Amino acid sequence: MTENDSTTTTSSPLRRGGVRALAPLSVVAIVATGAALAPQFASAAPTLPPISPQNLLVKAAESNVTAYSGTVSLTTNIGLPALPDMSSGANPLSLLSGTHTLQVAANGPQKQRIALLDTMSEYDLVHNGTQVWLYDSEHNSVEHGSADHNTLTSGDHAKQDAKAKAEQLAKAPLTPQQAAQQLLAAITPTTGVTVDGTQSVAGRAAYTLVITPKQKGSLIGKVTIAIDYQNGAPLQVAIYPAGSGTPAFEVGFTSVSFSAPSDAQFNFTPPKGATVQELNGAGSKGTRGGEANGMNSESLAPQVLGKDWLTVVELHGVDLNALAKGAGSLSDPGQRDKHSNATGLFNGDPSTYIDTLLGAGTPVSGAFGSGKLYTTDFLSVLITNDGRLFVGSVTPSLLKADAAAQGMK
Repeated sequence: MTENDSTTTTSSPLRRGGVRALAPLSVVAIVATGAALAPQFASAAPTLPPISPQNLLVKAAESNVTAYSGTVSLTTNIGLPALPDMSSGANPLSLLSGTHTLQVAANGPQKQRIALLDTMSEYDLVHNGTQVWLYDSEHNSVEHGSADHNTLTSGDHAKQDAKAKAEQLAKAPLTPQQAAQQLLAAITPTTGVTVDGTQSVAGRAAYTLVITPKQKGSLIGKVTIAIDYQNGAPLQVAIYPAGSGTPAFEVGFTSVSFSAPSDAQFNFTPPKGATVQELNGAGSKGTRGGEANGMNSESLAPQVLGKDWLTVVELHGVDLNALAKGAGSLSDPGQRDKHSNATGLFNGDPSTYIDTLLGAGTPVSGAFGSGKLYTTDFLSVLITNDGRLFVGSVTPSLLKADAAAQGMK
């Protein structure tokens, strides 16, 4: 038996600021699925010594697991229309919905490998020191970059690109460790924390930590994190919409070893006949939609509104017509080849899917002006006619209020 009636809200050793991390997870979510994975993970609940929420947080904070390898199952179900078959093989875009299998390995912050597996193909992201590799087996294509983090200069676009790839790989919530790190680092007085029994994940005994928002207006009902009894490592993370028993996002090990993987797992040599493209500032900006019709991270000027569980992200210069036009251009094979670069992420016809997304919004107006509102039980998105986009795991009324407040500035 474990304690399930104690709550801690303020003195967590993991408290390091607001729940800013929930925005990227929500949008995993956007950068960053139907069925819950519980049947794959669960077995008889082990009997473990009781532990308080505070002590379990300490156990997780003091965990020093930096080396592991195993198989991860990742499920996303944020209420978007079913994705079309944009590619016949492993495809990072597919992580926006459905259940997927990944092979993962890490040995410290400088050695990481994630392989998205499909029946007949895989997509690999490899970070080994200053080297970053992305490999698409279906198209036998490779992207490569080298980033010396100590000598990187602002004018070295190729190294900046490679450095960004490595940082994105390290932060993406594609493993339980990465997802839990963002969530646990965000515990504030607006968060309730309890221990709700035990569970077995990938054959390992774990406590179940439950994080609950206290702020009204959040669409997130709770977050559960399985904490390994022996080493305190996160084994599984699930984010539930309010009032739902089905996770909107769930990532967890189905098998895991905490022994250091061999260095061979992080060495990558392009296969024979592979097309190799060096990452560079000019070419990679247009890769996989990084700069669509003039929209990029700089022009969008992201701004964080609200705090904690009510965090909302505002983007600027979002043009629905340009998005629809861009999707239409990708329906043409010649344009797909031009924009998809080496990885071929736009195989198939995405225009119908984009049209479905854009057409699903509800026309709204208010102090923020007018635009379209898109809602699921996990996300609210408002795109105004003047090119602003607001997104967060908050109620539509709260999202519109944030947009109105911004419009009055």
